[in-house]
Amino acid sequence: MMPPERLRVLISAHEFSPYQGSECTIGWQVPLLMANFHDVTVLCASGPPQNPDKYRNDLSRYLEENGPIPPGLEVVFVGQPATTLWCARLNKLFFNISDGVGYRPLFYLGYNAWQRATLKKALELGASNFDLVHQLVPLSFRCPGYLWKLNVPFFWGPIGGMYKVPGTFPKWISMRFYLSEVFRSVCNKLQSRLSMSVRGAAQKAILIWTVTDDERRMVNRIAGNKGVLMIETASRPEVSGYVRQYDGQRPLRICWSGHHIALKALPLLLYALALLPEPQMVVLDIFGNGSETQGWRKLAVELGLKKFINWHGWLKHDEAIRKMSQADVLVHTSIREGTPNVVLEALSWGIPVICHDICGMAIAVDDTCGIKIPFVNPDRSIEEIRRAIKSILDNQELIEKLSEGALHRSAMLTWDAKVRQMAETYSRYVKIVRDKN
Repeated sequence: MMPPERLRVLISAHEFSPYQGSECTIGWQVPLLMANFHDVTVLCASGPPQNPDKYRNDLSRYLEENGPIPPGLEVVFVGQPATTLWCARLNKLFFNISDGVGYRPLFYLGYNAWQRATLKKALELGASNFDLVHQLVPLSFRCPGYLWKLNVPFFWGPIGGMYKVPGTFPKWISMRFYLSEVFRSVCNKLQSRLSMSVRGAAQKAILIWTVTDDERRMVNRIAGNKGVLMIETASRPEVSGYVRQYDGQRPLRICWSGHHIALKALPLLLYALALLPEPQMVVLDIFGNGSETQGWRKLAVELGLKKFINWHGWLKHDEAIRKMSQADVLVHTSIREGTPNVVLEALSWGIPVICHDICGMAIAVDDTCGIKIPFVNPDRSIEEIRRAIKSILDNQELIEKLSEGALHRSAMLTWDAKVRQMAETYSRYVKIVRDKN
């Protein structure tokens, strides 16, 4: 049997670094591992607008420490245009933002300029030199770039950003947060319906990977049945997990980790713990910090939970891993995000997960490795979290069963598995296109 043909693949990944997290990890891992299957050229930014040589310097450091990248991968840096750099300076000057997105209209204006420069670079490389194009990161559906205009089979995603939080949750947190979510929802709807770039990319794409059903429904409404669910990140196979055991003779150790912001919704867990008949049978380790920390600490005291909670703040990576890996279960209360790295890390450690049945968590976590909570309203979430914890306290063998499932599930969600799936999808769909022509 002949081995699959090595296709010539052009990938756009604005974020690209072996040493940064979040979307940089996606932009790095997918092209790097895709070179095992196809010949890849990745167009990436030389650095974020606030540090325009960062990614280029990170690659130089990687090459010094690890040797050359695979022969099937070519990295082409596209420098940040003057428009992008000016937008970054304005963000810093007027909005005191030196990192991250900042004021979104300015960010998107600058990013759009980089994408136009990327299209120009792709045209210089020659569209006919590639069998397909993949718009990889950023993940936001608002950022499809312009490579879909090339006369080459086009893939997009995984994309996110369309998920809508039921109004009962933002209202429960604060009126300000509720109004911001309403504004976000309206903007999402308008952009998905009126943006020519979004509609053009969706209609041109052969296939679009989406993080949640919300994006898939948008894609299918705009351009037919093209949406396929896929979480945007992956687990790390190098983590040495093990099967957890809990005998009920000691407190159940629960872990919660993340930025202390409204979307993470830690109070859902605090209220659930306060409803347990024996809260002393639980120890909660909380990691992270943020704008909500003081309010959450005050709530824990009011609920009588102070002596059952350890507030660790942000720890160095090795220390955080050491402490978090001691947990029996991770409770992730977030009400909106993609696929949290902490959830995938927990599974790779063999730690079962309790989370809402939404976003990327709904795909990453199944009944073999965790307990998913219906996402209806805050009262329902609090009760279901309480019930999930109580079921573990009452059925000690459940931890071992879910822990075994976590290790198995993690092995199915590695970067290798994800990129192999993408590579096979490339080959299958490009063949279909060729056969039609």
